[in-house]
Amino acid sequence: MPSLYRLLEHPVVYRVSEAVAAPGAAWMLDRVIARLLADIGGAAPLIDVGCGPASPLGRQGLDPIGLDLSARYVATLRAHGGRGVVAAAERLPFATGSIGGIWSVGLLHHLPDPVVQGVMRECARVAKRPGGYLAIIDGILPRSPWRRPVAHWIRRLDRGRFMRSEARLRALLHPGFRWSTQRVTYTLVGHEALVCVCCFEPVGAGGVGA
Repeated sequence: MPSLYRLLEHPVVYRVSEAVAAPGAAWMLDRVIARLLADIGGAAPLIDVGCGPASPLGRQGLDPIGLDLSARYVATLRAHGGRGVVAAAERLPFATGSIGGIWSVGLLHHLPDPVVQGVMRECARVAKRPGGYLAIIDGILPRSPWRRPVAHWIRRLDRGRFMRSEARLRALLHPGFRWSTQRVTYTLVGHEALVCVCCFEPVGAGGVGA
């Protein structure tokens, strides 16, 4: 398996594997993200933590700073006109309160619980300001493997070694903040994700305060 993970570090292989294992994910996630942006806006500057070789926020007409531990992914992002930083998610190279919005799409199931908690603390540190927010979308296990057998099987093969249930992921959200969460389906074969949003100041009628 380690050799497979190294192979997936290549951006082209990464994209092909995503298309095969998660058909429809790009456009279905785009719809989820567009709905979120309509509610919470695109406050600047934005960070996409664990961006991979391309940030989905770019498809929404936004210009986020992509952050990833893979130098190869960040180089690919920059080669296509994006902004990128090589860094660990639990040690964000940004000043306290300097970021308008932090997004993380599909990162947390690659990280053990203590690291996720560190990521939460760092994200809160750099985005906790009036109008700042955190938006997390991460894969979760199906409620029942029998109802969504294909999604369940693919989840078990996922290179993310820490795929969690909805309850386990919710338990890792930064304590002391009020979170809005929603379970969504985002592929044609039934993959599910938990969408988690925390706004540090009420935003509109549906805003979530801290």
